Amino acid sequence: MQATRAVARGDSRAWQSALDRALSAHDSEDALAHYLHVAFAFPSPAPNPYTRDHPLLNYRELKEWASSRGWRVRPAPECAPVGEKYSPPVRFSRLASHYH
Repeated sequence: MQATRAVARGDSRAWQSALDRALSAHDSEDALAHYLHVAFAFPSPAPNPYTRDHPLLNYRELKEWASSRGWRVRPAPECAPVGEKYSPPVRFSRLASHYH
């Protein structure tokens, strides 16, 4: 179990690096990311009550990470495909002080 958690942490760091690169390359004020991708980057220690296919998103950890990089995050349920009510895309909005 310990080794599995270590691998999972390493995987989440790889997902975080990929998300960081994507946001760094993004030139507009807003960006959308698939819930699944962000959940793998910031998995909650709590089990996902809706599915076992992917982790629950740890919004607190994500918000801290995003804020330190000049982004605000919030769910974007208005952009969710039909049937994905509990896993809407995540909207990243550039903070005014960090916008180039």
